[in-house]
Amino acid sequence: MTTRFSPGEPSDWKFHIVAPDGTIRTEFDEAHGQRGHLIVVRRDLTRFQHLHPTLENDGTWRVEAFTLPDPGIYRAFLDLMIDGRPITLGFDIFAPGPLEVAARPETARHATTAEYHVELSSDEVSAGETTELTFEIRRNGDHVSRLDSYLGALGHLVALREGDLAYLHVHPEETSPDSGRVKFGAKFPTPGRYRLFLQSKPEGTLIITQHDVRIDN
Repeated sequence: MTTRFSPGEPSDWKFHIVAPDGTIRTEFDEAHGQRGHLIVVRRDLTRFQHLHPTLENDGTWRVEAFTLPDPGIYRAFLDLMIDGRPITLGFDIFAPGPLEVAARPETARHATTAEYHVELSSDEVSAGETTELTFEIRRNGDHVSRLDSYLGALGHLVALREGDLAYLHVHPEETSPDSGRVKFGAKFPTPGRYRLFLQSKPEGTLIITQHDVRIDN
């Protein structure tokens, strides 16, 4: 499997999933409308991508025009469903060149993109127990009138812990699509700083926002 890419240059990336007995796995279950979810993020918790590679009959996974936008070390997470069991595979990929690390705030609950303002409105985030995370999505100061479905849900949330990039991929609780809110129940394993990447689709526009939380307890 190729793990080194020229930054900014698209390439046709192919790889296989190998079973413990050395054979190439060809059968995967579908989850949320896809047989594979590929999450890629640079190790400074920037350059987030959520991709869906295609699976060929011989077990070859293919990502067309795959691009690492800037130099750095990236972490890739491949979420799969095999025989009814969720499995996440993680591995590093590389884009050589001078690296400019982005500074991050201690906490950042507000984000704005494409005329939409998104706020993480939950009061307290705890480690070791399930915490309800509520995101309020507004446009021009008012809750959006409609949240459309994306991959069978009103939102998707990926959380990564600073340092070792411990990974959570959370799907939302059932909420009304006209509430302007999307809620998740997430269990953070330990205290630390986490970056949350939210994907939602207000009024037909797919957006990605990032939010930073610090868990001290």
